[in-house]
Amino acid sequence: MKAWVIAWAVSGGLIGSALFMNYPADLKLYLFIFLAFWAYFLFKISRAYYFRKYGIETLFLNGDQLMLRKDMHGKPGKSLFFRLQEKNCFRHLDKNQKGSWFYDSFWMDSGGNCGFGKPGAEYRFGIQLEQKEAEQLVKILNKEIKINP
Repeated sequence: MKAWVIAWAVSGGLIGSALFMNYPADLKLYLFIFLAFWAYFLFKISRAYYFRKYGIETLFLNGDQLMLRKDMHGKPGKSLFFRLQEKNCFRHLDKNQKGSWFYDSFWMDSGGNCGFGKPGAEYRFGIQLEQKEAEQLVKILNKEIKINP
């Protein structure tokens, strides 16, 4: 992935150098807009690479309350809090599920092999877990949920 990030950055630099050459204004405008999109994806790719290299997902389960957080270098990230509504709400996500290819892309840091919530509005976690690890984690989490009526 590191080579891919470097190649992306170098290619953008080469394309960006065309802004300083003697081209028509409409071509320079096109290049500027293109580079704005390129910079956005460089940011997304860099953030995903940084998280996959130095980050960790933290999960706290207390009865029917769940807290998820993405930490970097031991610094806590933004905490997300959820109140679980049903028993056995966690599930491991099938690689053949519709749209799973998007979340499995290495430039994404929002996917994962585990999830909960309604289909189509689910929250995913467990980014770098193997399928067997995800199944074990889901089994443990579903066992530990305590729903209070």
